Amino acid sequence: MRKLLLIFLIIPLFSSAQVVEEIIQIDTITETIKVIYRPSENTSYYFKKIAVFADDTSQIAIEKSYTNYGQNGAYKVYYPNGRLKIKTVFANGKIHGEWTYYGLDGIIITKGVYREGVKFGYWAYKSLKIYGRYKKGLKHKRWKRIDASENKYISHYKKGILTAGEGVGNEVPTYISKPKKTSTIEKTDTTLVLDSNSISKEYEQVVAFLTNNVLFRKALKRHLGTSMKRSLAVKKLYDRERFQFAISKDITALDMSKFIKESEAGKILVANIDTILKTEKTTLAQTFTGLKIKEDTVLYNNSTDKESPMKIVFSEIHKNLLRLDVNWTFKEEKSKFRILLYFDDSGKLKGAEYEKP
Repeated sequence: MRKLLLIFLIIPLFSSAQVVEEIIQIDTITETIKVIYRPSENTSYYFKKIAVFADDTSQIAIEKSYTNYGQNGAYKVYYPNGRLKIKTVFANGKIHGEWTYYGLDGIIITKGVYREGVKFGYWAYKSLKIYGRYKKGLKHKRWKRIDASENKYISHYKKGILTAGEGVGNEVPTYISKPKKTSTIEKTDTTLVLDSNSISKEYEQVVAFLTNNVLFRKALKRHLGTSMKRSLAVKKLYDRERFQFAISKDITALDMSKFIKESEAGKILVANIDTILKTEKTTLAQTFTGLKIKEDTVLYNNSTDKESPMKIVFSEIHKNLLRLDVNWTFKEEKSKFRILLYFDDSGKLKGAEYEKP
């Protein structure tokens, strides 16, 4: 009888508790999860705050450590199946120490060090095979990238500026194998799937490409910076070399006619993109019609600045191609810059074509 009464008392406690949208920082992107914080008693200098998933209160989502002076100590985030996702340490409200991001299989995806909330020292993006050092949050000195054929590419940076090599490109943590699409995580050790709050591996790479890629920055400035004032305005949209942009909530079937014409004129430089444009011209023209396909709030939450005058519109991926529109409003004047990205069959971003001036 006492056990039944205890269960009866506990159930309303969580059902009536406030649901909180907790933003989880995963390197350069964020993820929003809905949680409920358990009641905590601040009876000592050190205490914990524990949150459970709002849709499964039996599973811990977040563990935070605090002192009377704010967030200090261990910080852990979990997958809905109970496995560890992120482990790090806070000091005075900022990440300060080793930061590790795990996949659903328990394998480390990314590992690095923060100093007072800023990347510092050696970082290993193991799933992408990208390795290098940061200094005050900027890439510094030697970076290495290893491609799918185990070829090594060395680049050098000085305070975030690429000085030699092709650059390592994107370094957003991704899963090694493409996850199945599902609305929930299956609680099994053999089937690895992502939660519906995550964006796809391909979209993660595109967000990182837009945020950090040096060649994209140059192409954007060349296309939109047609005057001194416009060029300076584009430059101001980069904070610590990171592009500040808002992502549209609408996934749209963006028009392909511009790139098809450039292919016919022999202006497409990426061979794989050119081949697809030539062989699939009719299909692509019919598929990318300019209509809204769906809304994706999770993708929108990966904006680096939701108030930015630069608004990025995504298409779906079709025939290994993804279309982007960069829409910019400058002094009430609207401009558009079209981009076409290519992924290989494993889902890795391999090439970009920019609209020719």
